Amino acid sequence: MLKLLSANHTQWIAMGLSIGIPKHLVEDFVHEMYLRLSKYVGDPKKIMYNDTEVNKFYIYVTLKNLWSDYAKAKGKYKIIRIDDYDVNYEVVDGEEEYYDLPKHSAEERMVSKIQSEVESWEHWYDRKLFKIYYETDISMRKLAKETNISVTSIFNSCKNYKELIKSKFGEDFEDYLNGDFDLIKKNNNE
Repeated sequence: MLKLLSANHTQWIAMGLSIGIPKHLVEDFVHEMYLRLSKYVGDPKKIMYNDTEVNKFYIYVTLKNLWSDYAKAKGKYKIIRIDDYDVNYEVVDGEEEYYDLPKHSAEERMVSKIQSEVESWEHWYDRKLFKIYYETDISMRKLAKETNISVTSIFNSCKNYKELIKSKFGEDFEDYLNGDFDLIKKNNNE
């Protein structure tokens, strides 16, 4: 199976680049894809269109899933907060990332307002579910399985939370997208 897959190695590299995998990582992801397929796909016919042609969509999905998993895991690493230092950059994965201070400040105000709104919700279930679903990478299905709450119930609750947040803070979000950062106040009384 590896011989069949590696025959199209340059095509998998190009596919990985088109997904958004950086050039310096794409080779590693293609090799990881080879390892994953050889480990989990016992019968090569499962990933073949016919005797000679590999199912390119299957390869694409495998590479995309590898990249998504990597991006999620990378997002979980601690970012050094700029608030601790008096400069306009953060160090992320050993690299300095400069950012626009008014934009960053507006983001923090919006997050603070949303967090205050969530904390004001009457039911602990709503507060907890919102935080678990929106502040972690857990899927609705996994959350339903672990909590014995139906996926439908979780979906409907999350949909309602999203609509509530959108109705209360949609204007602030529009201001943010338009670059009108000064219009985003710390709370509704300002």
